[in-house]
Amino acid sequence: MGNTDRGTGELVGIVIAFALGLLALFAHAAAEHVDDGSDDEQPSSPASVEDRISAFAKLLVAPAKRGYAINPMTSQPPRNPRPRVLSGMRPTGKLHLGNYVGALQNWVKLQHAHDCFFFVADWHALTTDYDNTSRLADNTLEVVLDFLAAGLDPERCAIFVQSHVREHAELHLLFSMITPLGWLERVPSFKEQQQQMPNKDLHMYGFLGYPLLQAADILIYRPDFVPVGEDQSAHIELTREVARRFNQFYKLNEKPVFPEPQTLLTPSPKLLGTDKRKMSKSYGNSILLSDEATVVEQKIKNSVTDRPKLTDRGSPDRCPVGNLHQIFSDKERLAYITQGCTQATITCVECKALAVESVNSHLAPIRERRHALAQDPAKLRQTIQHGAQKAIAAAEETMSAVRDAIGLLRLGAVAGLAAKEEATAAIRVPETIASAKNEDERWELRTAEWLERVNKTYPLKKDRPRTFITRRGRKVGLYAAAEENGAWRFLLEDRPVNVLVLLAQDKDRYLRDYVLPPKVIQDHWKKFVRNDGGVEVVLTKGSNGVSLATGEAELPIQQYAGDYSALQ
Repeated sequence: MGNTDRGTGELVGIVIAFALGLLALFAHAAAEHVDDGSDDEQPSSPASVEDRISAFAKLLVAPAKRGYAINPMTSQPPRNPRPRVLSGMRPTGKLHLGNYVGALQNWVKLQHAHDCFFFVADWHALTTDYDNTSRLADNTLEVVLDFLAAGLDPERCAIFVQSHVREHAELHLLFSMITPLGWLERVPSFKEQQQQMPNKDLHMYGFLGYPLLQAADILIYRPDFVPVGEDQSAHIELTREVARRFNQFYKLNEKPVFPEPQTLLTPSPKLLGTDKRKMSKSYGNSILLSDEATVVEQKIKNSVTDRPKLTDRGSPDRCPVGNLHQIFSDKERLAYITQGCTQATITCVECKALAVESVNSHLAPIRERRHALAQDPAKLRQTIQHGAQKAIAAAEETMSAVRDAIGLLRLGAVAGLAAKEEATAAIRVPETIASAKNEDERWELRTAEWLERVNKTYPLKKDRPRTFITRRGRKVGLYAAAEENGAWRFLLEDRPVNVLVLLAQDKDRYLRDYVLPPKVIQDHWKKFVRNDGGVEVVLTKGSNGVSLATGEAELPIQQYAGDYSALQ
């Protein structure tokens, strides 16, 4: 999901191990029972920006506690009609210009027309750097700062940390059950990286299995596109193969669970480091997005050039300084230095001075935004939490479909056994409903006993008329209607809910309850007829049971009768 090299921690082409992923899960679970008080306190004001970052990073060591103010699993909005895009980067420290022009700059453009999810792949970093994690939390925060400073807008895209969304590890585990070992062994980077890092013990499942976790990272958001460089195409093809294999084994309502994402080959200008090699922090030849203007100037002045002697004619294509001009200078300046370099009419000193102006002019607003963000840890934490909430909601929506497709037992189904036993005695609406004065009184009479029964197992807190909140924070709309000519017509408020409970009273005053889960609401809410400022929902009775009229077709809902699992 990027086009920079793995060894230097650039774009995420490396993914974490199955075992390490599980370890992270247990670590977070344990963390939920330990409260050091840091979550509720602002860090003190250190003497420097670096100290402030380090202090705040301590708050992020285990921020994936599910005690967010807003439960991220409760809100599952309808799929954004914009094409969805997913990508991420490994946290190996502050980002450099290679990361910026190779991916981040393109992400900033994509967020305006796409539903974007961008993440810091901290689990991925463990694939090769498992033996030293002392800087992992700090580096994760550095990358988030660079994301925001470069122009990613948390109001336009989700910016989150991979380990804060534990559903990634769950899906990775499930994929590992169906993925042939040979698929992982044939990924080109598996052997290439072993050869490039001979002094590193990479005989780990995590290193072998990182493309599978990358597949989970991608597919859990069911994106339309994954922006990558050409060197990552093999990983995306593996992701597509995993999606096809899962869909072959498991289907949900006879439909595939995962779409096959398309590779979005993004424009990524070649950027040389100051020593003419590929820009990389491990080579010590990089210019960081966060470098101060004087540091940028010094690095460019010390860059090698393509002209050993001033009388030699050079080529900007082979020169790190010329390369910077090609990316950051305007057309007039680029034409000037190109002619001067190729004709030996300007000195390298002048060319470097002009490059310093161009690069610093581009980096100045990025540096300014980064400094401001580093001074406001509360806002930064809020951004990370907000991104995690959005990512968890999307990931949990997918995992709900995955678990159902596989046939895993839901806890709600077990808890619901007692409720179903009690529900065998059908609820009958009191005769006094005939003398009810208005619709509110009729609603009270129809729902009173149902609420009393359900609250014993699934406590519902009243939020507003006909709307309740579950323990997990899901909004539940509760409506009732009497049968008329084999159908029930419910008039709802035009306010989206997560779960919709429809109590259908038959001609003998017996109630049947249909608990429509979030997925049904998301898929059909906009299809319902709007009348008098409200939403009309119609149930019809047929030979195969009760169906929901959606305006396009009849959706059987008999399977949701008395199923209270969505009320957890």
